[in-house]
Amino acid sequence: MIEADRPGAGGSGFPAGLATPRLDAGDAAIAGLYAQALETARHLYDATPGAVLGRGVLQLPQAERDRARFAKIADQPVWREGAMTVIDAAAAEHRLGEAQADGGLMMADARVVRPAAILEAWLEGTPVLSATVASIRRAGDRWDLLDAQGRIIVTADAVVATAGWGVEALLETGVLSPVRGQADWRDGPSVEGTAWGGYVAPTVGGLLYGATHTRGDVDLTPRDADSRQNLETLKARLPQLAARLSQEGGRRVAVRATTRDRLPVAGLRSDGLHILSGLGSRGFCIAPLLGEHVAALIAGQPSPLPASLAERVSPDRF
Repeated sequence: MIEADRPGAGGSGFPAGLATPRLDAGDAAIAGLYAQALETARHLYDATPGAVLGRGVLQLPQAERDRARFAKIADQPVWREGAMTVIDAAAAEHRLGEAQADGGLMMADARVVRPAAILEAWLEGTPVLSATVASIRRAGDRWDLLDAQGRIIVTADAVVATAGWGVEALLETGVLSPVRGQADWRDGPSVEGTAWGGYVAPTVGGLLYGATHTRGDVDLTPRDADSRQNLETLKARLPQLAARLSQEGGRRVAVRATTRDRLPVAGLRSDGLHILSGLGSRGFCIAPLLGEHVAALIAGQPSPLPASLAERVSPDRF
């Protein structure tokens, strides 16, 4: 692994993250992709010491049509029994401790995870080189990874570009777009993982809430206006929780990599050069499955993804 800064310096550097699937009531293939991804992710996180901060995430409706949409999603055959359940207002209130007139979709297999614990466990024994890859060039049947001065950092048989939005600067794919996100966290009350237009998630000592979505913005400087926006988003949906927040906490910014069709980019770009990016806001859910997919391509082994789904996330689909 080559890191310009350190593991977790990008989108995996927040004190908590939601491993939730993209919910699609109309495209069975996309629903199946994320159902398979969630199944892979939850087993891995449950087996990783200290990784899971919360089991199950409640998706609250944002519009009247979401009630029927949630019911349709819960009935999709791609989920294991009990994985998706529509709950009523009383059940939602019991879970959250405050009124939620419309109930919601209980995603039992979703997880709230602690990224630091995942990185620590998964990187154990992996050499991590501190360097910035400025370019990649073909060298016979191998690849040279070069720094800004043109010096070779490492030469490899296979390369996977997994730098999030940074993949665009490195490979000029033309398919990735940046979306800036700021989230805030506070010490204090414990919460259950909950998502709507915003989200709230438990941390080790409090809660994380957010997050902003600013397209085309890559500025990593935290903004007071974004913190106010995140607080207002929380107050609008969970006012009693918002009223109990302490003043102690922090905030952080990262840039999501997105694509036009809101699907990841995972697979072979050219012989020996692979991409894993475009995960948007679903990285903790879908990255483990796509990582296994790319590893299988490199090793010449069968992928866990059906061929039809591999095509949906292929770098050359555009």
